[in-house]
Amino acid sequence: MKLKSVILVIVAVFAFKASAQHFSPRHTTWVFGLSDHIVVDGGNEMKFPFQTKAWNYVPFPSRVTAEMYFMKGWSFQTELAYTQYKTGNILDNVTISKPGTYFGFDANAKFMMSHWTNKQGWFDPYFTLGYGYTYRSLARNTSTGNNNLGLGCNFWIYKGFGINLQGMGKFAMKGGTKSNYTHYSFGFIYKIMSKSDQMGTGK
Repeated sequence: MKLKSVILVIVAVFAFKASAQHFSPRHTTWVFGLSDHIVVDGGNEMKFPFQTKAWNYVPFPSRVTAEMYFMKGWSFQTELAYTQYKTGNILDNVTISKPGTYFGFDANAKFMMSHWTNKQGWFDPYFTLGYGYTYRSLARNTSTGNNNLGLGCNFWIYKGFGINLQGMGKFAMKGGTKSNYTHYSFGFIYKIMSKSDQMGTGK
């Protein structure tokens, strides 16, 4: 786990230095999102992602994101997410006997793969990595930091409006491997474009 943390720090530092040299707040593109999401937290989610008793979600959008674009394909995103654990679901290999609460805060760097091809359009996949904080009221360790690593894609539809799909692994800093979990989201995004950025126009 320490090695993963060190690797994430090194990548984040180089990404920030490379982009900050050309960063100007006055010419920054912002993206805001509202999503539904599923927290898969049964303790074996890496092996059995379709074990539905480990799926935790609420019937309304409960994940909000704010993203700021840098240069050279990099952006920085923060997110807040909330959900509930239902009685009878599985948490860390244990069937829970009462409802619980999940809260997560994350700060991630994202790299748009379209930067490699120098071609911007409606299909916009990316890598993402970073750090976060997780609170799970029924877990043995109710609060922990986590290392994040994931993939996602934006589908730009029309004039800054788009759909976002993302899957992320969250590796807990304490509690062992059974405290790791995965996080999947689907939602709508809106891009406020700077004059120098024409991505997401739907053209």
